[in-house]
Amino acid sequence: MSRNERIHLHSLARTRVVLAWVALLACVLIPVPRLNALQFSDWAARQVPDNSGARRAVADLFQAEYSQVRNARARVIEDRSQRTPVRFWVEEWNSSLYYVFAHRRGESFEIDSAGTYVVRRNLDSGEIDQLKVFLRDDPHYFARLFPSSSGMTQLDLYLADTRVHRGVPVGMRFDRALTEPFTRVMERTQRSVAWPELFPELDRRNREAYRRVETMVDRIREVITDLPDAEDGAMDADGNLVFIESLVLQDQEAGFNCSGFAKWVVDGIYGPQSGGYLPIDPLKTKHLDHRGHRFSLAREHDRDPYFGLDWSRNLAIELKRLRNPVLEWHHTDADVRSVRYSRYTENLGYPVSELERILYLLAVRDPGRFYIGSVNREFGEAPVLRQHVHVVVLFPYFTSEGRFKIAVMERNVESSMASLRRRYSDDHIHLVRAEADERFDPPVVDKR
Repeated sequence: MSRNERIHLHSLARTRVVLAWVALLACVLIPVPRLNALQFSDWAARQVPDNSGARRAVADLFQAEYSQVRNARARVIEDRSQRTPVRFWVEEWNSSLYYVFAHRRGESFEIDSAGTYVVRRNLDSGEIDQLKVFLRDDPHYFARLFPSSSGMTQLDLYLADTRVHRGVPVGMRFDRALTEPFTRVMERTQRSVAWPELFPELDRRNREAYRRVETMVDRIREVITDLPDAEDGAMDADGNLVFIESLVLQDQEAGFNCSGFAKWVVDGIYGPQSGGYLPIDPLKTKHLDHRGHRFSLAREHDRDPYFGLDWSRNLAIELKRLRNPVLEWHHTDADVRSVRYSRYTENLGYPVSELERILYLLAVRDPGRFYIGSVNREFGEAPVLRQHVHVVVLFPYFTSEGRFKIAVMERNVESSMASLRRRYSDDHIHLVRAEADERFDPPVVDKR
């Protein structure tokens, strides 16, 4: 290496160190903006529509005789304090009565609309023992309010059906919580629950970022059903379908495997900006000094247990290098290593069972990203190894109406979060992030 080359490399290294310190100081010195009481109240009222007027209108039914409650007429209640009409009705299921206060969404009243209250009354005790409040137009994001032994209200918070806060004291008697706006609950718990960070408002900037993700999803959907499938298949830098291991042209039914499909997605960003597709060999680079152990290293040749991890990391770094070619990128620089409420395990990632909640929080925190996941599980015999066995591409975003969506693309098909959970419920998935791009143009595949 020449003296000039060494000077250039040292300069890049110093630049990277300086940028890292700048980012750290920014985190330490720049305070995170907090909403004052009035701002928080206004924000909360926009987030969770109020129906306290409707609940007060039928409050006498909360302790009424069961026969009176069962015969209560379903009706639409309008109140000046409410932005939208609320439909009230009663259901009986198992050993409880349920008083439902559903907000209108579009032309109908949906039970899973943001702000909807479901009040549960136990038939044996006659007492109301729970309030369930939907926090988004989605049944998987909600709060439960329930009484403590002293009659005070406590709160459990669920994101993607997973409890993330348990027994948060509200500082309000439970009988009062029955008819108070939920915004009062949020105000009284904001020191314990980071409400604005969990349920941010959509503004012009993040709407545009989510639109980039949705654009990629739409363009993939237009062609994904025509993509061919083949073991060990991928597209090389010239657009030829080859085998990943040998780089030999596919000679039969040409197509992609899961790794080749993920590369095809990345090539849809890389191609329009570089004029060519990614070569395969650099994507097969093994980072032996940074992952694995003596058992797995002994099987690198015949089992390649970390292939999916290395491949996904290399894909994400190539996109970073495309946008910032001057910087020197480390192979872990695109890793998702920190998500609220979840614990990252080195080179394994996160439990698949937590993935929907994780993607929700990532979409909230980093609008405009998609993720390449490497699923790992115990695999094979003699020996059984924890092995990266599958690669999947994940697109979390909010629609223009504010509904959260996750598009799951894997091996030439669109599947679903339910399908991933069913197949890998006890396993882990490692995530790397990439910037969505509105210029995304998926490569045309020559199946000959």
